[in-house]
Amino acid sequence: MMQQTRRRRVAASISPVGKTILPLSAAPRGDGGGNTKRAFPSSYKRRLIVVVAVLVILIIFIVAASSLYFLLRTGNTQQVVRISSTDHANMTEFIPCIDDVSVEPYFSKIDPVLAERRKKERNPAHSELSCSPSKKQCFRGVYDGFDNLLELAQQNGDGHTELHNRIAVLIESLISKPGVPLQRDGNDRNVLPSMLINTVHRRQTYQASKKKPTFEELHADYLESASYVYTAILYDDTPDNLIGGETALVNFRHDNQGDVTFGLSPIDSQESKSKEPTVFTDGLIVEPKSGRLVLFSSGAENFHAPMTVRQGNRPCYHFWFKCKEEKT
Repeated sequence: MMQQTRRRRVAASISPVGKTILPLSAAPRGDGGGNTKRAFPSSYKRRLIVVVAVLVILIIFIVAASSLYFLLRTGNTQQVVRISSTDHANMTEFIPCIDDVSVEPYFSKIDPVLAERRKKERNPAHSELSCSPSKKQCFRGVYDGFDNLLELAQQNGDGHTELHNRIAVLIESLISKPGVPLQRDGNDRNVLPSMLINTVHRRQTYQASKKKPTFEELHADYLESASYVYTAILYDDTPDNLIGGETALVNFRHDNQGDVTFGLSPIDSQESKSKEPTVFTDGLIVEPKSGRLVLFSSGAENFHAPMTVRQGNRPCYHFWFKCKEEKT
């Protein structure tokens, strides 16, 4: 009897053509073309997507954290800021004062050839002068709209006296009132400077040259002369065909480890065949523009150089100021 029951169950599972019929839930799924596929459960797909997303987010986080760590460790904030002739400039940057570059780590950052030609210190130090700003308030600034000063510069006699006084008052404003906008309307023409006196007033025209710009003229004014405590450059009428002739101010920077970077590559003009054999990596480049005024403290924090004029000419006025009274 049991044997007959077993036969009936086996017979029930045999199709008319002799093939085994599986339950629907156990049968493999096809694609309609005779091919069979094993379907992944939807929960497995969701887990896979979540795992991939987490890995991507983790990679992005690691890259960002590494970049931030590198920046914080090295202080790598080097950049070149260019103020073009089409900009309307009105900027002041306050930077730490540097008295001399005769000691490490500054000296090693300046090209040896350049260091042999330029002075590296002066006594008394810039910061010890009676008209010097505080240690962290040395500055550089670029300002457009001083055509009225240009008109005075093109005059003689009393016009020059007024010109010197007004530029001195502008510099004194930067020293004693940092952040206060400079006067351009001439309302300060009757204000006499209390700290500064003009020492040199010179007009100079830079002619086109085929010489490659190697920054051989790079220097800090006060290190070259005790009469150059503050510097002013006023650009005269600039020809339309002018190419080059910018003023470049190079940065010294300190990172969090106490190391110093200098925003200029070593001079190697003989081996380089490029138009710019000296690479400028960090600092300020100012394009000439009529009526544009550049002011800066003349210590080692503002090493600068005129860049080569490649076409046309660049006329400008240079002014230097010193303290009326100096500490002994």
